[in-house]
Amino acid sequence: MSSLVPATLGWLVLGYVGAITLGRLMLLRDTIIDQLINRNLLWSIAALLCYRCAQASVTSPVYVLALGCVEMTTMHLFVIARYILAETDSTVVWRRLRRCGFVAAAATVVMLLAGIVAQDNGRPVDLSAHGPAAIFGIAYAAPLAVNMVVFLLSGIHELRLGDLSAKMQVVCWILGISGGFVLSSQALSIAQLLTGRPALGPHLPRGELDFVLCVTLNVTLLAIPLLSALLTLAGWDRDGRLCRRLRPLWRDLTAAVPEIVLPADPRHGADPVTRLFRMTVEIRDALLHLGSYLPAETAQPQRRAEPDWEITDYAHRLAYAVRARKAGERPAVVGSRPRLPMTGHDFDAELRHLLGLARVWPKTAVR
Repeated sequence: MSSLVPATLGWLVLGYVGAITLGRLMLLRDTIIDQLINRNLLWSIAALLCYRCAQASVTSPVYVLALGCVEMTTMHLFVIARYILAETDSTVVWRRLRRCGFVAAAATVVMLLAGIVAQDNGRPVDLSAHGPAAIFGIAYAAPLAVNMVVFLLSGIHELRLGDLSAKMQVVCWILGISGGFVLSSQALSIAQLLTGRPALGPHLPRGELDFVLCVTLNVTLLAIPLLSALLTLAGWDRDGRLCRRLRPLWRDLTAAVPEIVLPADPRHGADPVTRLFRMTVEIRDALLHLGSYLPAETAQPQRRAEPDWEITDYAHRLAYAVRARKAGERPAVVGSRPRLPMTGHDFDAELRHLLGLARVWPKTAVR
């Protein structure tokens, strides 16, 4: 029995999974779910590597080790499912994972011993109803089926709660289809074992093909949050882009009123959501401090029909206030307060108004 996965395709999948895993280990490792997923991916890499090293024949002990690694990946899915169904603390999660690891290791030892005995008796190392081969098949298929059923039940549970976003619902459905594909393959193997039909050939090479396909699909899904993390790291996410649009205005205002800059928080300093909120608050505080330096409105009546004349006029007057404050001049009117052309009643409306001010700010040529 030889592998159904071409060597070139197998190595490409291994490289693809390895790249996604490396990215997740660097950027996505904070939550328990992320840590379990990352460990699952490491075991998937080990399984793919063992499959490549033993691709000539499934009788190799290295191939059996690959099956043991596959068992470990499904054990991680089982632990993730149990955590989703009943949110427990981290000590319970890791203790459960150690127990599942022991079960997977025991199943691997049983498969190794059963495979050796089957070969000594002249039997093929595959799912079969004959003696050691039957033990081999039970040790391989039983834990895998149980783990996948529990994982699918956890997905159904989350979908029935109805509090998932549309994107997460799509992910759950895709994972459910992937898990259902594995269970369907197992059901076909059992039917072939008991009745001889359908005649699909040896079971284990088909199981390897199923694993490669499912890992490729699941890793592609896991690449989506990794891509989002990379965009955030590069500042290309929505909040990062908004911060860049506000930065010239924020830089000039805080240079004129440096005392309003909030102290840095090392826990959230790089978080674009927190950074955007801080910049908005600091801009607002600077506007309040600069209010007494604002000159009177300068826009002519005939310009009031121009688009954005009010925000543009305010930007020019604010630029004058910035220069006056930096030059050490006395306030024009003590106690006056700045007023934007429109005032927002929530953060989103406030942000839109400040973005409008930031859009016309470069025209003021503040130095």
